[in-house]
Amino acid sequence: MKSTDTKTHILDVAQDLIQRRGVNAMSYQDISDRVGIRKASVHTHFPKKDDLLVALLERYSDRFLRIVDGVLASGDSPEVMLRRYCGLYEATLSAGDQDKACLCAMLGAETLTLSAPLVEDVRAFCQGNQVRLATLLEWGRLDGSFRFAGDTQAMAALVFELLQGSMLLARVRGGAAQFHQTVEQLMRLVIGG
Repeated sequence: MKSTDTKTHILDVAQDLIQRRGVNAMSYQDISDRVGIRKASVHTHFPKKDDLLVALLERYSDRFLRIVDGVLASGDSPEVMLRRYCGLYEATLSAGDQDKACLCAMLGAETLTLSAPLVEDVRAFCQGNQVRLATLLEWGRLDGSFRFAGDTQAMAALVFELLQGSMLLARVRGGAAQFHQTVEQLMRLVIGG
């Protein structure tokens, strides 16, 4: 396997482990066992766990926010765009054993054990999502499809935090079906006013 392929495979496995177990329940030994390489080889690509986490956060944030930007550029109605945004989280949770959460939600739950730069990277992901959600919600208000009460910025934060938290809790409360019910209630809140 080429070095870049090994590095990508390490990132893929580490991301899956963190999304299912959390960062503190994942070790380089877990990664080496799943990738099929020696633990020292993982350290060759990522000398410290922070190096691995920085690369993961950069890759995850870039991919996720590019997808969200595509949703916003789609020309769909604000309601359809919001449903597609919520669908990103639902798809993650629905994968496999319905035990997978957003990488940044899992890291956010463990911020007390992360270095300051990593916490800032998680915050940047949250902020990037909230800015995009505020834009989407404002479009919905302007065209009359969203009639929620209160401030758009506060609603953007509420939507993001609700999706992140619900994804974590749905893993112990009914999986994707429970999460879908939460999304439907959220849509009624945003649309109904």
